[in-house]
Amino acid sequence: MLKGIWREFYEYLTYDDYGRRRPRPAVYRLLAAVGVALGLGASTALFACQAPPAAPQPVPTSTPPTATATVARIATATASAPPTPTPEPPCPEDPRLWQLVEVKPYLDPGPGNPVQRRKPIYRIEPACVYEGFWRDLAHILFLTDPPKPTVEKRVENVPWYWSPDPGFIYRPFRPIWNTSMDFTFYDREGALIDEVLTIYTAVQTGDPDYPVMLYIYRDSPGTTYAVQWKEGRITEVRPVSLEGGTVLRRVGQFLYDARGRRWVYADIIPGIGGYPRGMHATDADGSALWEILGVRGLKRSELAKAFGMREFFPERINLKELKLGKISRIGP
Repeated sequence: MLKGIWREFYEYLTYDDYGRRRPRPAVYRLLAAVGVALGLGASTALFACQAPPAAPQPVPTSTPPTATATVARIATATASAPPTPTPEPPCPEDPRLWQLVEVKPYLDPGPGNPVQRRKPIYRIEPACVYEGFWRDLAHILFLTDPPKPTVEKRVENVPWYWSPDPGFIYRPFRPIWNTSMDFTFYDREGALIDEVLTIYTAVQTGDPDYPVMLYIYRDSPGTTYAVQWKEGRITEVRPVSLEGGTVLRRVGQFLYDARGRRWVYADIIPGIGGYPRGMHATDADGSALWEILGVRGLKRSELAKAFGMREFFPERINLKELKLGKISRIGP
């Protein structure tokens, strides 16, 4: 049966040409179509083998977020994140960038009424300049590597504030660093007095090396004895009699070293009229002026703690074992 079917198919595809069977023209067209189909299939299979496998696509489990939802999510995340702090600009150490601002109105620390000052009082702006002053003052008062002046010279014609005259008198000063700060005060019980440090005023000197002078109050309430130290031992003890007040006030003056960018202690040079008085008695310490002047002061113990200094004066002395010298009378 199969032999018969194959013979019929063979006779369909061929024809009799004088006793010989030849393929019909349609056979050639059929073979060409089959060859083209086989070639395309082989090319497709070849490229499929060389291409990398496609990554599997995840099956979505929920509706994809819309653009509005995405913006809302970003805005919520931004709002919940802590803000980045803006760094503060460094405090200017160049005195040409400072300003001396007059304290107005100057209020009486008692009733708080405005007072007309015969000599204007100035504070430095920006106020961060005083942080550098406290640092340098700590090294000076506690004798721990006090700042050394860059230039050794006289600074001429600096206004002196503590003159009884209504106008200014002008004195020459010199910056020094090896000053002796071994002089302090005790009360009647022999306890060390924690002096109150008040920044009073700043003045311009006109000197390019030391352009600004800073005056401070060093107040010792209840002073009864003045004690001098040398090489770690007491060399002199003097009773002190305050007349016209209960607080002994010393005046301290400091020059700003424009090259070294440090405050240095300034010693007044005696001029015409002798050495001006820099110590007197008053009825209150300078803490009542802190708010009025716009600059908060410190106690000596607070200054030591703030900069990690150690007090070298003993907290208490035994007055019975010490020889007292001549009494010192200090007036207003």
